[in-house]
Formats: sequence, structure tokens, C-alpha cells
Amino acid sequence: MLSGSELWLLRLMADRGLALLDADGLIVVIEDQGELRVAAASGGVAPRVRIVPLRSSSLGTLYAGGQPLALDRPRGPEAAWLHELGIEARAVLAEPFEMETGGGFERADREALGAFAASVSQRLKAERSVEIERLRFGMQARENERTRWAREIHDESIQGIGALRLQLANARDVEDAEALRSAVDAVLEGLGHEIDGLRHLITELRPAALDDLGLQAALEALARRSQAIDGLDVTTELDLSALAGAEGNGNRHGGAERLDPELESTVYRVAQEALTNVSRHAEATHAVVAVTVVGDALELTVRDDGRGLPDESRLGPRGDGLEGGFGMSGMRERAELVGGELEFLPAPEKGALVRLTVPLSARGAALSR
Repeated sequence: MLSGSELWLLRLMADRGLALLDADGLIVVIEDQGELRVAAASGGVAPRVRIVPLRSSSLGTLYAGGQPLALDRPRGPEAAWLHELGIEARAVLAEPFEMETGGGFERADREALGAFAASVSQRLKAERSVEIERLRFGMQARENERTRWAREIHDESIQGIGALRLQLANARDVEDAEALRSAVDAVLEGLGHEIDGLRHLITELRPAALDDLGLQAALEALARRSQAIDGLDVTTELDLSALAGAEGNGNRHGGAERLDPELESTVYRVAQEALTNVSRHAEATHAVVAVTVVGDALELTVRDDGRGLPDESRLGPRGDGLEGGFGMSGMRERAELVGGELEFLPAPEKGALVRLTVPLSARGAALSR
């Protein structure tokens, strides 16, 4: 199954291949799970049938032969594969890679199409290699993130609760009422700390404020937590008032403008990961989280006064991910899923700037709450 980027590349190649030929149309057929599928078509030729079985079909026989084919006024059995696709043609050129036989197209056309087919193959291999590497890196990052959560729960919460259990057991065995009361008071205080720690972990996984109060309240709470836990001074500049005048893009909930849940979650997670990177890697003292609506697009920026963007030794396989976590690569994947664009830039004076831009019209109407 081809990815969206591979299909886009095939369509682009079909358009460019047609420009090389004096022809009415060009189609690209690929093999996929025992079937032959029309993956791209350009020009005035539109196949009425886009999927043909690989076996027991004339097109499958032509494909299995792997040989170029040129036909003038195809008819009868030689035109059977065209009929399977629902295409009528005065002349046909089929080119797996190279072609040396005569036909209705000029030799220069055949050589150009042969080179074009080879370039398509090479580009698809390169595209698939990058996609596989990106998916592998993403899976590894997610495994690392799960490992981190497991380690934090084990090292912090479970160890802390275990120590409180031992403290209660020791006080019980001493059979001293005063010591037991003192131990109970200490354990209750310790349990309060452990509950606060678990709440923090749960909030990082899915903040309740995002569901209940919306993006603005969730980002403000995120800024307060970053300052309390990491000691990073975070300022918020949040203005979603323009949504009120953009029909279909925002809805009110409790007096605040709301975006659709997926977009709110994406903006929050990108801001959260950006602040995490600032705290861990940037050596910064101050960060600013800003959200605004500019024209038809929502824009999130996170800028800091730290040491700037990472050097090449700390980038992932796509050149955009910090090693050891989701980092920049995970943020970019989130942006792509909502049709947005993510940029990593030097800040105007000092530090780094992360900017997420999402066209609102492309997402349709936001969901009412």
C-alpha cells in the first residue's frame, strides 16, 4: 500500500511525463496485493476501471512480461488490456523501463519515457526509504516514551508508596500508640505527595483542563506547571478572539472560543513538547507561549532565551528530532496530521523559536461542545 506522499509523487510524475510526450494522456499502473491499480492519470484519458486482477487478465499478462509495447490502432486481442481499463486509444506506448521497438511514437519519445520511468522508480525507492526510516524512528521514540513513563511510575510512585507501607508496618509492630499516630500522620502526608505526583503524570498524558475549559486555560496551566516543576519562567500571550468572526472555525464554550478537539490537542502537545525541550536542552530562563489567529490560520509560537537550535550531532534521522524522545520529529508528525506546518527557527535576539501554522478553512467547521 503506497503512502500519501508516494501517491502524490506518482501524480506529479504522471503530469511531468505527459509533458514529455505528444500524447493525449498518461496513466501509471502499480501492483498492489495481487491487483493492478491505476495510481495516477494525467491528460484527457480517464480509465473507467481502476483496479484489475493481476492474474487472469490481459493487463496482468502484459505486466508480467515486463516488456515495452507500442501499438498503432490497437484492436482485437492486443487491445484487450485497454478494454479492461475502459480506455480507447489510436496509439499506445507501454514502457516498464526501456523500449527499442517501433510504434506510433517517435524514438525520442520512447527514450524520454524510458528515462522518466527509471526516474520514477528511483524516486519511489528513495521516498519509501525515507518513510520507513521515519516510521522506525517514530516507533522507537514512542517506545522510549513508554519506557520513561514506566520508569517514572516505578521509581517515583511505586517506590514512594512502598516506603510508606513499610513505615506503617514498622509502627504497627512496635505497639506504641504514639509512634503509630505519628507514623499515620507522616504516611498521610506522604500519600498526599504521591497523589500530587500521579496527578502530574496524568495531566501530562491528558490534561483535564483541555477537555473541560479549552485550549487557553490548558496552556495557562501548562505554563504554571513548567514554572513550578522546571523553574522555567513562562509567559502566555493567547488571543483567540478572532475566531468569533471566522464562521465555522470557532465555537463558544463557557464564554471562551473553542477549536475542534484534534486541533486543540495538537496545539497543546506541540507547546508542551516545545517547553519540555526548552527545560531539558536550551539552558533558558524564560519562554513565551503565544497563540493567535492571523487571517485564516491559527499560529502557535514558543520562543526562549536559551542557547538556540541543536547542532547536527543531536538531530534525528530526518534532521528534525532530538534523540531520546519524540522531540521535533513527533511535533512535526502532529502538525502534518492537522494539515499544518511546523518550523524551527532562531529567535530574533537569542534562543530558538518553534512555530506551528494551521489553516483553519482546510479543517472545516469546529465541533460544538
